[in-house]
Amino acid sequence: MIFKKLSDHKKIDVGEYVTNYLFENPGTDLYVGCDSQNTKNFTIYATVVVLHKNNKGGHVLYCKESVPKILNNFSKLWGEVDRSIILASKLNHEFGIPIKYVDLDLNPDPKYRSSQVLRAAVGYVESMGFTPRVKPQELWAISAADSICK
Repeated sequence: MIFKKLSDHKKIDVGEYVTNYLFENPGTDLYVGCDSQNTKNFTIYATVVVLHKNNKGGHVLYCKESVPKILNNFSKLWGEVDRSIILASKLNHEFGIPIKYVDLDLNPDPKYRSSQVLRAAVGYVESMGFTPRVKPQELWAISAADSICK
C-alpha cells in the first residue's frame, strides 16, 4: 500500500510517519477505515488513517487503489473491512501504534445492504483486537475515505 498525506499528496511510509507524528503530538488518537466506490470498470478503494489531535483537528493519510470492478456487494464491502484490518494490524503489530477505532462503513439497519456484512465484520475486527465503530456513530475515517474514493 502506498500512502500519501492528504494535505500535499506526498508519498510517505505510513508506519514511520505515524510513529513520528505521535511522538511529536502526544494524546493523538488514531482511527482507521476504508470506503469504496464503483465506477464503470473499476472499484476504487480509499484506506485512511485519521490522526485526531486532542479535539484540535485531524490529519489524514490515505492509500487509493483501483481494482477490477467488484459487482458482489458483500465482496466489495468485505474488501473495505479487510483493508482496514490489514492497515490497523500493520500499525499496531509492526510499530506498536495503538488504534482507537476501526471505522466500518456499515449500517445495522436491515433496509441497507451493508447490514448483511455487519456481524461478520464486527466479529472479525474484535477478534483481531480492535474496537469497531459503525453507523450511526460519527465515522471520521469513513468520511475522509468517502471523499477520497469519489
